[in-house]
Amino acid sequence: MRGSIKKDGNSWNVVFDLGKDPVTGKRKQKRKRGFKTKKEAEKYINEQLNAIDKGTYFEPSEITLSEYLDYWLENHAKPNTAHRTYENYQYMINLHLKPVLGPIKISKLQPSHLQEYYAQKLSNGKIDEGGLSAQSVKHHHRLIFKALKDAVKWQLIVRNVAEAVTPPKTRKVEMQTWDNEQVKVFLNVSKDSPYYPIYLTAINTGMRRGEVLGLRWQDIDFDNNIVYVRQSLQEVKNVGLTFKEPKSGKTRSISVTPSLIKELKKIYKQQLENKLLIGQGYKDLDLVFAQRNGKPIQPTEMARNYRKIVDLSGLPYIRFHDLRHTHATLLLKQGVHPKVVSERLGHSTIGITMDTYTHVLPNMQKEAALLLEQLIK
Repeated sequence: MRGSIKKDGNSWNVVFDLGKDPVTGKRKQKRKRGFKTKKEAEKYINEQLNAIDKGTYFEPSEITLSEYLDYWLENHAKPNTAHRTYENYQYMINLHLKPVLGPIKISKLQPSHLQEYYAQKLSNGKIDEGGLSAQSVKHHHRLIFKALKDAVKWQLIVRNVAEAVTPPKTRKVEMQTWDNEQVKVFLNVSKDSPYYPIYLTAINTGMRRGEVLGLRWQDIDFDNNIVYVRQSLQEVKNVGLTFKEPKSGKTRSISVTPSLIKELKKIYKQQLENKLLIGQGYKDLDLVFAQRNGKPIQPTEMARNYRKIVDLSGLPYIRFHDLRHTHATLLLKQGVHPKVVSERLGHSTIGITMDTYTHVLPNMQKEAALLLEQLIK
């Protein structure tokens, strides 16, 4: 081992060789004190020597926030997050964080630096002109908080200064949904659209757009009218369309109506005909909703058609994602237990469902009161 471990009273100290200084030619050593056990000291020195061998070692006191964020992106975010999440982190770091906070040494970063950064981004944070939204700045705060939390865990800094900073408050946007009559109008107008089965599935299941477009035939239990959510389609910059696990990372099951199953069987029959006609040119990915040649449906193409259908229907515009909210709202208004709705949506806890759909609860409270009055009259 290119280092040593010594006991000093009740703690352990380490010293290891950093190699020669390129300027002076003298051998450089690093010392660190205060390890509670010999095992902790051995683990630390082995990690540092391994980093030196790989060329990824750096002095915590000297590294800038810019250098650390590059290191964090490559060694933590890239292998541990979805590709799109990594791209978002990369965008925020390179276009926003590094130009303003990058030159500051990570050991010298103070809460005031972050508070001033948030204020600056709110007033003049856009690349062209104008300020970023409070929600966008809050995303920056979450990224910084996570990156610095890892820096503390890796013993690069003593504390996470982001803990002492208050991110900007965000205004809760009122949810936009359709009622049951509006849903009927939309589905009726979209009947002739090639994407009608997708809209029908989204409204009937509450699945996210990527989950619907990633649905496979192997994920459908036709005998029991159950759809399993096991993968999601996503569009990644410089990569194209790829598949990933659902947002929750877990498979979930959704019971569906016989009428939806009937519609899906029609698609299956049509796909068999397409396979026979196209032959070897058919790209069989087992997708329920696919182009005529079997390839995944382009989300942007479907989005344009969705907008067109909403305009034709004369309904107030809601996003495609709001079909998911519409699904949940209609069920809750019909008295379906929030736990069931939570499971259909794939929320990790029922609390998320209750917080998201608080706008429905007052009506449910009124109906509950009226039902109770009828029971005790």
